Amino acid sequence: MVICIPFYQRLVHMRTIPVRKRFIKEFETKDGKNVEVRLLTRLQAKVHWMPEIYQGFGKDYGRSILERDCTLDIGQVVSQYSFAELTRGSADRLDEITDDLKARLMDTCHVNKVKMSVEDTTIVFVDPDAEPED
Repeated sequence: MVICIPFYQRLVHMRTIPVRKRFIKEFETKDGKNVEVRLLTRLQAKVHWMPEIYQGFGKDYGRSILERDCTLDIGQVVSQYSFAELTRGSADRLDEITDDLKARLMDTCHVNKVKMSVEDTTIVFVDPDAEPED
């Protein structure tokens, strides 16, 4: 038997399937220049933690987690490197930077009871003043 008190409880529809989230924001590097970070990832809420996730982040939990918590981690990592290292660095160095960033984002998602797919996560550092390629 389920008792639902309409004044205190209401139904909220939330996705339990993985959602792809895109996050684009500019951050300041070690040498004072701005670099644009483009992040594309797949997030999924852990079903048994849905009430807590909704209470803390709302219906669009993926965007809220990226904007609130992941912004801090991305800003800390970007501030450790120069603009040249992030945009024109060697492939090995960029892989090392993105792996560190992915590990931090995984920790953030784990704390917030959300699954993040590391395999489907791509991180690109772009010069915000560059001409767009057609």
